[in-house]
Amino acid sequence: MALKLSIFDDTVALGSDQATGARGTLTRIINGCGHTSVLGECVSNSPSSDNQFVCSPSGFDCIGVVAEAGVAQGAPCWVWKNGSRCQVLFADGQSATRGQIALGSDTDGRAYNIAVPDSNPVQAEHFREIGHVCESKIAGTNVLVLCDIHFN
Repeated sequence: MALKLSIFDDTVALGSDQATGARGTLTRIINGCGHTSVLGECVSNSPSSDNQFVCSPSGFDCIGVVAEAGVAQGAPCWVWKNGSRCQVLFADGQSATRGQIALGSDTDGRAYNIAVPDSNPVQAEHFREIGHVCESKIAGTNVLVLCDIHFN
């Protein structure tokens, strides 16, 4: 991994990856997804365990994006937080268009994008928003897309 970290207390860091363009703030949270971590998965706070994340199950409650792959279930894992630019894992078959809004998907831990609405978005779209798409990519399987992230 080309991710370089400036770690403050083993739970908070600033990171950057020149190869992907990812950069921003990270926190270490226990992987509670039930599988080894997958780069770019959208995650939520676990409803059953303290200081643990799960794959965002509905797209409405994302709090971060997994920054490192291959971390075992139950182990601490770096997660990108608000204000970061990072790679987000899009749902299979979803293309990405720069300038559009990134939303949490119905597919656990994944995202998709929509055009910026001309008026106020419907409530469902607003509360799924995880950020803004920085690059265009064609649809495929396990496509990582650079996004500026924030969570509503």
